[in-house]
Amino acid sequence: MINEKGYFEGRETKRLFYQYWLPNSGNIKAYIIALHSWGAHSDRMEVPAAYLTEKGYAIYAFDIRGHWRNAGNNPGHIDSMDHVQKDIVLFIDLIKKSANDKKIFIMGQSFGGLISLIFAINHPALSGVIASSPLLRYSKKLSLSKRLGKKITAPISKISPNKTIDMVIEQNLLTSDIKILRKHISDNKKIEKISLISAAEMERSMKWAMENADNLLSPTLIMQAGNDKVVDKGATKEFFEKIKSKDKTYREYDGLLHELWNEKSRAQVFQDMFIWLEKHQKN
Repeated sequence: MINEKGYFEGRETKRLFYQYWLPNSGNIKAYIIALHSWGAHSDRMEVPAAYLTEKGYAIYAFDIRGHWRNAGNNPGHIDSMDHVQKDIVLFIDLIKKSANDKKIFIMGQSFGGLISLIFAINHPALSGVIASSPLLRYSKKLSLSKRLGKKITAPISKISPNKTIDMVIEQNLLTSDIKILRKHISDNKKIEKISLISAAEMERSMKWAMENADNLLSPTLIMQAGNDKVVDKGATKEFFEKIKSKDKTYREYDGLLHELWNEKSRAQVFQDMFIWLEKHQKN
């Protein structure tokens, strides 16, 4: 596959790093925006990109604000989730210059899955959305509300919005693929903190998504890790059940950990994605 990097102008003219992967053949069926999880970065989309480019799809990804190359002086900080939503709109404008009349899908892992679902709710004309173990509610063990008490909703998040707290997710909860796990652990570009305002925005966004699931009209594929220890898979199923669109699909993968696209037994996950994409890129 071909990998290229560049910058685009996001909301408030913020210069944002992005990269894309293209099939070696040059023949592209459709374009997919891939959004990473909290604390990660766009490089972690390389594994699904390797599979999907081989199948004829172009994958475009950017580091979400507050992460690695787009963190600026505030790693772990996002002023507003609305800024990220606008970044996606502007990113689509960039992709359209190459896509022409080809369809553009959006897919996201965990926090990226939450962002993707919110975007799909707000943009019913979207060709389709794929969410992998979306962050709709943290597992009880990792709950921000439980660990921070009232901090994230109290006035302190407004008084000191940039104040950061530790948010370390054990990498062995993400994948059982030893090669990828070692890479995750040694990754010194991952973010292990979050600002109070970002934590508050995250909680607000999860609640909003659950309350507005019935407004999701785009074709939807939701994939959930069966042995997820990061997000509450019950919330994922609850969200799915609320979707009124008939074009919705739910897949749960027994025994797999949180990052389905990086899991050791990801062959079936990718196969299901491919079948879904093939159906929807032709319609």
